[in-house]
Amino acid sequence: MRFDSQMICRICGSVDTSTLPIGKYEEFFRLRVDTSNDKFLLFSNADTIQVRPPSLLTRVCRKLERLLSRSNLAPAAQFRTFMQACESCHSITPCHEYSFQDLLGLYGDYRSEAYNRDRIRVEPTYAQIVDKVGSHPMEITGRNAAVDTFLTRNVSHFAGGAMIDFGGSDGRFIPPFAYDQFDHIDIYDASNAPLHPSVDVQKVARVTDPKREAYSFLACMHVLEHVGNPRALVIEASQLLSPGGLMYIEVPLELTQAVREAFAGRIVDNPIGIHEHMNRYDHGSIPSLIGSITGLEMLDDGEDVLELGWVSGLIGRFLARKTK
Repeated sequence: MRFDSQMICRICGSVDTSTLPIGKYEEFFRLRVDTSNDKFLLFSNADTIQVRPPSLLTRVCRKLERLLSRSNLAPAAQFRTFMQACESCHSITPCHEYSFQDLLGLYGDYRSEAYNRDRIRVEPTYAQIVDKVGSHPMEITGRNAAVDTFLTRNVSHFAGGAMIDFGGSDGRFIPPFAYDQFDHIDIYDASNAPLHPSVDVQKVARVTDPKREAYSFLACMHVLEHVGNPRALVIEASQLLSPGGLMYIEVPLELTQAVREAFAGRIVDNPIGIHEHMNRYDHGSIPSLIGSITGLEMLDDGEDVLELGWVSGLIGRFLARKTK
């Protein structure tokens, strides 16, 4: 496949990108999201790549087999899709851009009984952790404590007001720092999850239409790995901040040096699974994103490994300010 124009990175806006057919939609993603509009899809009858050229005898036998059984060939199935890597921000994303509406099948009932049932049906091993993901006490305590530590070291930048948790689900990941600093906290989320009983409803509310420039602080935690256009989402979210308002971004840093080297080497043997985490970042990705948007500036960043009770992961933390 050839592309008619240079791909633009949807993280930092750079055109310093390259592409490879190394994306593979996982079964749950295909169950919940219509992938048929992905013009970068590749199809296969065999669902495999022949890395070493077959022998002459093997090629002859296969050709005879195809000729004899042509009418019995199974229909081609989705095999791979193209991914793009950006040299400027060190991110890897699908070439196809999914809209918010496209992804509602994944997040409209996120982690509900129906969601869990569908996912276990096509991904049986998920049953082993379904009661832990997003709910394990170690995850809730550890994530909130780590956010508190990072924000506390930047406390001099805060001046009260109202906060919005952009993608905050049921509110369990609002850290104590936020309750202490802000008069009111709104949650804006794609799912229909009700507020968890542990959330202070005197201070926290879900909103469906947040007002522009109404907030002095916006948290966007574990959202940018899930969306089709992270840069566009950050621009949209920044419009909710008043001038001088602060934005905290938290993402998993899943893009390893080995994956980057394989991409640079044009090695396509091992696909990257596209599940809920569509975009892969390293520590430089989010600062590059922030730096590419006029009116935002980076204030602080950090990373740490968190044990969540069902998995551990490297987490990146980033604080930015709206300058105008």
